[in-house]
Amino acid sequence: MKTREANREVVRNKIIKISRRLFLEQGYENTTVRQVLKKARLSTGSLYHFFKNKEEILLFSLKDALLEMSSLTDSMAVKYNEPMLRYALGIAIGTSEIFKYKHLFNFYNAIYKNESAENFMINLKVTRMKNVFNDLNLHFTDSEIHSRVLAIHGATKALVLAKINKQLSANLDDIYSLIISIALSEFNIPKKKINKIIKLTTTIIHTKTFSRDLAEKLKP
Repeated sequence: MKTREANREVVRNKIIKISRRLFLEQGYENTTVRQVLKKARLSTGSLYHFFKNKEEILLFSLKDALLEMSSLTDSMAVKYNEPMLRYALGIAIGTSEIFKYKHLFNFYNAIYKNESAENFMINLKVTRMKNVFNDLNLHFTDSEIHSRVLAIHGATKALVLAKINKQLSANLDDIYSLIISIALSEFNIPKKKINKIIKLTTTIIHTKTFSRDLAEKLKP
């Protein structure tokens, strides 16, 4: 029984890995279940022993990618001894770096077009913000955190889509700096502290090491 379950998990992870590569390389909408099956060398019926549909595969694939990206921003927060970098870098990646990397663009594009994936991303942001506040000994209710994170996520999405549709000509650094400033102001972070975090975020985003590590995390 244990061997059977282990083999099942191997196949399941294989499907997720192959799907993630295809989603990142060619986009979710351009990836078919047939392509996944062909790469995984599976029959049509066998896929549905592991996932209900393509959307569920997408959700698991994106969860893995989001958690890997979060591990990168967490490591930067530890390195610079600044818990707020967990949140600020996440905003910068989602508003600036997606225009530098095709894989990241496809990744966020898939999230914004899938309600389940987007909700997972929002919940992850809420959880991470709660952890940041615990580290800083700041006190907000769950409802206060969720409503603020939801509002900032909506603003970020709107600005990104406006940039994609060429309705916004602002510099990308200015866009994420504005969002970070508004977001942290909502949580009563002092202006001087916010400016320091924005400056540090910009410095990190423009380093070759960070760009390389980000590309590695997104490597299909």
